[in-house]
Amino acid sequence: MTVNLFHIMAHIYPYFLPILTQIIRDDFSLGYTQTAMLAMTSSLVMIPLTVLLGLIGDRLYKWRLELILVGFVLTVSHTFIMFAAPNYSILIVAALVGGIGASIFHPMALPMLSQEFGERRNIAHSVNLIFGTIGSIATPLAAIGFAAKLGFGWRLTSLGFGIFGVAFLPILLILMIFAKRELQYKPQISVVMDEEVYTYKRKRQKKFNWKLVSAAFTGPVIVLIIVQVFRSGIFRILNIFTGFIFEDQFGYEKFGSAIIMSVVLALGGLSALFSGFFSRKTGSLKSLIYSKIATTITTILIVIFVGVLIATEAPENVGILSVAIILFSLLSITFYFGNAPFNSLLAECVQLEVLSTINGIMDSAMSVFSVALVAFGMIKDQGYTFPYEFILILVFAVVPLLLLFYVKKKIGLKTPEEVERARTISYEKINASKSE
Repeated sequence: MTVNLFHIMAHIYPYFLPILTQIIRDDFSLGYTQTAMLAMTSSLVMIPLTVLLGLIGDRLYKWRLELILVGFVLTVSHTFIMFAAPNYSILIVAALVGGIGASIFHPMALPMLSQEFGERRNIAHSVNLIFGTIGSIATPLAAIGFAAKLGFGWRLTSLGFGIFGVAFLPILLILMIFAKRELQYKPQISVVMDEEVYTYKRKRQKKFNWKLVSAAFTGPVIVLIIVQVFRSGIFRILNIFTGFIFEDQFGYEKFGSAIIMSVVLALGGLSALFSGFFSRKTGSLKSLIYSKIATTITTILIVIFVGVLIATEAPENVGILSVAIILFSLLSITFYFGNAPFNSLLAECVQLEVLSTINGIMDSAMSVFSVALVAFGMIKDQGYTFPYEFILILVFAVVPLLLLFYVKKKIGLKTPEEVERARTISYEKINASKSE
């Protein structure tokens, strides 16, 4: 429960500034490109930090909850900087501070769930994702609601969010103390990878074995990281630009756009919850492939829909708006359905002893790919007569789908139970050989 509550906060505060740019852009006269640059600043900070924190997570696995708490404090503090920001440059500083804090949660928390829950990790990830989605749903409603609908403005809203975070801190601290007692995971001293035995740490020096990390980068793991990097493009566009699109493309007012965005993300969260139970029975990779096929079909429909609207210059009406909401909801549902299976699949392909390190490297690569936001914004600002920006989303869907068929060829389709049984047997073989 503690990690789940932290996940709510990890989806409130890191995305708070990007969501408020829907209002901030009016005060500072920002275009889509400048808005995207502000939104991606925190991601740029995360490029080196997530790698470092992933390494730290594997070395200091007993202290990961405390590190997550430190990250929460940093992300909350950036809202106070926003409140006092006199110009665009200081907002960039706020985004930098928020990015430092946001770098901590995912390289620490997601591997922890995979390590603690074993073959039930699919369900653990899906439950954790629904909590994260609660944060994604609440943030646009509360941020835009207070700032625009109730007229507090983005500065006072930032202050209010900061005060709320400080007030919630003691609760998280108490829950963290109790959660520490329930942690059971301990890394194996030796593990088998590709029929070779690698030592995780030496008994005296306790030095990290870099050979174990390099051995983890098999063909399927490298491809899976690329898959997630491309998938993150859709995630970022959904979280940042959905409200903008409904405001600018379909003529909806700010709070109405925020409501639509929350509904879209809520439906995605529900699909993530279901996917954990589904993928535990059918297998992580098979579920992820299903997700990508559905996402690809949905993006094709969105490109056709928006293209027809632009070509015919059709006026906005309730029918068109309803179709747009349905299509974006389907995009969210099909995308989020693949999240829990992917997190579990990565843990099935990587030794748990270096999972935080691999997650940190992957998160760093995803942060580099935040340039997709700028690309989307630049295309949108050009005002082309064809919806090229939605072609970008289609690319983010098709490339991972093709790559997943390579992964399927290499590792086959297995259930989490089969994977954990094989992992247990490998540990038993090592222990048996040492006892002889």
